Amino acid sequence: MESNTVKRSSLGGTNFLISIYHHENNSWQGSLQWLDTGKKIHFRSELELLNLMQQAIKTGNGHNDMRTWDDDKIKNVG
Repeated sequence: MESNTVKRSSLGGTNFLISIYHHENNSWQGSLQWLDTGKKIHFRSELELLNLMQQAIKTGNGHNDMRTWDDDKIKNVG
């Protein structure tokens, strides 16, 4: 007998479910579900999708591991 259960393993981080509904004007439209909180929101472009995910990541773990232009490890050229 088949089981319809989904096995999830969490290594930490933030979990999302992305559903793409349309592809118009060279961009995606769809929905983003933040699985850790159950919140769901519709997005109108890839840029909006990435921005929503970045906001969730900053909110979810309290810090941002992404590099910035102010990072001390970036060297000036010239």
